[in-house]
Amino acid sequence: MRKLGGTLLAVGLGILMGWGLYWFFRLAFLELPLAAKIAIAAIAVGLIILLASLGRERCRASKEEKEKFKEVEK
Repeated sequence: MRKLGGTLLAVGLGILMGWGLYWFFRLAFLELPLAAKIAIAAIAVGLIILLASLGRERCRASKEEKEKFKEVEK
């Protein structure tokens, strides 16, 4: 159930973020060509995914370190 909930959350956030980016670029940058708008959006989404992946990896590493040194704390 957690995986299903996480997947639904990610899909919903992705759709909402895409819709928000669409309107942001449509209203804020009227004179930019479509290719530039797509490139800027791709960079922003890629950066967000990269940072989320890095945070998730660091969280997992932190949990593993806690398990490794669990005996030392006692």
